[in-house]
Amino acid sequence: MSPPSVNKASSKLRKSRIRKIVTALQVMILVGISSSVGVGLAMFVNLSSILPKVQAVEAPEATIIYSADGVILARIFREDRTNVPLKDIPMALRNATIAIEDARFYEHSGVDIRGIARALWQNIRGHRILQGGSTITQQLARNVYLTQEKTVERKAQEAVLAILLERNFTKDKILELYLNRVYYGSGAFGVQAASRIYFGKDVSQLTLSECALLAGLPQKPSVYSPHENLQAALRRRDVVLNRMCELGYITPEERDQAKRERIRIVPRRRGRSTYRAPHFVDYVVRELRKRYPDDVIFSGGLRVYTTLNFEMQKIAEKALRETIRAHSKERHVTEGCFVALEPANGYIRAMVGSVNPNSYFNRCTQGHGRQPGSAFKVFVYTAAFEECGMKPSDRILDAPFVRPGANGKLWRPKNYDGKYHGWVTIKDAIARSINIPAIKVADKIGIHRVIKYAQLMGITSELEPYLSTAIGGVKGVHPLEMASAYGTYANEGIHVEPSCVIRVANSRGETLEDYSPEGRQVISKRTCEMMDECLRAVVVGRGGTGFRAKDVPEARGKTGTTNDDRDAWFIGYVPGKLVAACWAGNDDYSPMRRAYGGVICVPIWREFMLKAIPIYDRIRQEKEAKNAVTRKRHSEENVEPAKSPDESAETNRHTDSDTKAVPPSTRSYRICDDSGLLATPNCPSTHLETFEVGNAPTSYCTIHPAEPRGEARTTTTPSESSPTQERQLTTVYVCSETGLLAGPYCPTVKKRLPVDEVPTHICSVHKRPESR
Repeated sequence: MSPPSVNKASSKLRKSRIRKIVTALQVMILVGISSSVGVGLAMFVNLSSILPKVQAVEAPEATIIYSADGVILARIFREDRTNVPLKDIPMALRNATIAIEDARFYEHSGVDIRGIARALWQNIRGHRILQGGSTITQQLARNVYLTQEKTVERKAQEAVLAILLERNFTKDKILELYLNRVYYGSGAFGVQAASRIYFGKDVSQLTLSECALLAGLPQKPSVYSPHENLQAALRRRDVVLNRMCELGYITPEERDQAKRERIRIVPRRRGRSTYRAPHFVDYVVRELRKRYPDDVIFSGGLRVYTTLNFEMQKIAEKALRETIRAHSKERHVTEGCFVALEPANGYIRAMVGSVNPNSYFNRCTQGHGRQPGSAFKVFVYTAAFEECGMKPSDRILDAPFVRPGANGKLWRPKNYDGKYHGWVTIKDAIARSINIPAIKVADKIGIHRVIKYAQLMGITSELEPYLSTAIGGVKGVHPLEMASAYGTYANEGIHVEPSCVIRVANSRGETLEDYSPEGRQVISKRTCEMMDECLRAVVVGRGGTGFRAKDVPEARGKTGTTNDDRDAWFIGYVPGKLVAACWAGNDDYSPMRRAYGGVICVPIWREFMLKAIPIYDRIRQEKEAKNAVTRKRHSEENVEPAKSPDESAETNRHTDSDTKAVPPSTRSYRICDDSGLLATPNCPSTHLETFEVGNAPTSYCTIHPAEPRGEARTTTTPSESSPTQERQLTTVYVCSETGLLAGPYCPTVKKRLPVDEVPTHICSVHKRPESR
């Protein structure tokens, strides 16, 4: 037995060793804690450096393209998303999301320790991962900043970012950002896109049952998507409803009623198949790409307001497709296209690029175009009337014509019917589409003059200086070009380039660009009147090839048919209203069977115009009535007139000369749809309207004044405009003698002036000359 002294010494030694071990452990723990704190602080500081980017946490948004009559034509995107404010999201959807994703959302500070502990315990008990424990804020942080990689480091970063988000945003803002960003399956990002894709309606219109179904999708969107597995989606919906009832968001009765509700899921449509007027949408996107990068177009949430009238578009689609299909077997015609413009402003009102809506090829604008045949003859006679003093009553001998051709051979053109008709007037030659007179006139005046006027009027395709060009022997032109060119006749000799976009705004409705068309006087009014007389004879004259269009009041136009019936055309207009071009043929250039322009294309054009012109008239009458009421109201209120055009207004009566321009009798201004007054950059909805000189509104819109948003609303004159306004230019006609706005009888110059420098009065010195 050991002596007591030895036992005491041994005990002290053991205690000393234990103290050393405990001390070492304490040091290690302190070092570990310090290291963890250091790492945590370092991570916090490192992640804090990206905090300024938190302000860009708003999700990328789809661009929406609208028709002129307010129809959504397309949503174009990389991720299908439309951001909506929290106030527009039903409370039931907010509560359902919180109930199933983060019940303590309004209690924690970004990371829910209790939730993590509960999830950990459930996972241990189940021997597998049953719950994740991430809060809504953590999910948002992961979605915005991090990858979906499941590592400890990523989880720590997620927690720190969640705390940072909570420090910089309110709970409601975080919930709004989450609901606009989260993926709901079937290509839908955010609640608005999901609502439209699954239910075909706006998120604000959802029922409790539909809200619960959406709220259950983010956990496993591919598994629960109702497009993939409706029963799984409904079972998940019931789980959400039970949880909402458990937390007191709904009563048991509401829960049971929501479970019994029959949910209607709309079929999924993908990509371009969702577009209305798909060829027009493609054309708009190509035009946007000339001005904006792809990131802005497909993720920038643009709101693009176009010129297309969807009522007219549906009429054009039906007329083209039904007529082509009706003649497909008998006349071996398989394709066609149709485009309609408003000649006064160049606005494309309808565009159908193919009989097949799924075709990606737009025959109105793409490819090398097609030969126009006799429809091209109008440029021959326009040049003859304009530069050589010829007139419709002049007589031309329709007789055999021979000229040296290619490879030393003689060129012997013939008329379509193979006959010669002796002496015919130009008017009759146009009406009956006789070839030889057009060739002789082109030979007399020079083919270069013909090409000159074709290009001035809107033909942009390559035209070769050969005599055969006179009768449409060109490589090809597009129907949009032909419609634009004929629109010059419908607009008293003024050509306006085709346009498809009126306004581009951001997702907040703030205007980025306002497109104002510009016109140019390219042929005289007298020439226009003579051509108008000839083209009217095509429809109502003896032997006119466009006689099937005579039911359309005031119709004018010209048919075209090429060799072997490979192409059929009709381009026609109603003066001052609409112009439209129709082409029919086969993509493989195989001949049709007796499918002339007057047989195939005129009926399509007629069907469209008979229904579209009343729509045009109705729209104009509604606008005129609205503007008259507005002007009367402002007159009664004694609104002081500003007497200057708005910075966004543009004349559509420009001329080639900047020094000797003849002022037009009408001018076009950008008008606010709400007030009927001259539009400002803040007007959300506008249109271009043409007025007689002196009859246009003379004051700016007072509903949407030009001051920056948020400032006091006051009416300003040009001299009081802000620096932003002063930098904006507008085109005006100024009297060269007085320097005032030109009247109808002033010697004028056309000028581009800052808005605040535009004269405020119209010259009264130059009056109508007295007749002798």
